[in-house]
Parts: sequence; structure tokens; C-alpha cells
Amino acid sequence: MTGTSTPRKKIGKPAGDIPTLINLGEQLGQFRRDSGRLQQDVATAAGVSRSTLHTIEHGGAGVRWEKVAAVAHALGLQMVFKEDPAR
Repeated sequence: MTGTSTPRKKIGKPAGDIPTLINLGEQLGQFRRDSGRLQQDVATAAGVSRSTLHTIEHGGAGVRWEKVAAVAHALGLQMVFKEDPAR
């Protein structure tokens, strides 16, 4: 019964220690929760496993970029890189 549950608002501990990946994962996870979508639904739409989506949302390293991009696309997001004014 896909999509019949409500996403939990719980945020777990990071799976990695790279601040940029943790921040990216937090943003993707928050967007998913705010849009009311379940991990399994987004993972299926992105063509990745729920486990991979979980790893992405918790900032885990070692996930292929095309999988992160597929998750962003499944959420209706576009990946954009911009210059860091602090550098």
C-alpha cells in the first residue's frame, strides 16, 4: 500500500561526516517530508533503493552522483551549483 502512510517528521543522525553531504541530504529529506512523500515512493520514482535514499538523506558518502540527481529530479528539484561568496 504505497503512499497511504504519512511521512515521519523524525530526522536521524548523519550517516557520514562531510558537512556538505549532510546539508544536502537534510535539504532533500526535508523537502520530501514537507511534500508528504514517503521514502519508498520517492526511491521508486528515482529508480533507487529505499536504502540508497536513506543514505543520501543522512549524508552518507559513496552514493553515485547520478542517483542523487535522480532523487532530486523525482522530487521536482534541479541541482544547481553556485559560487561560494565566502571563498
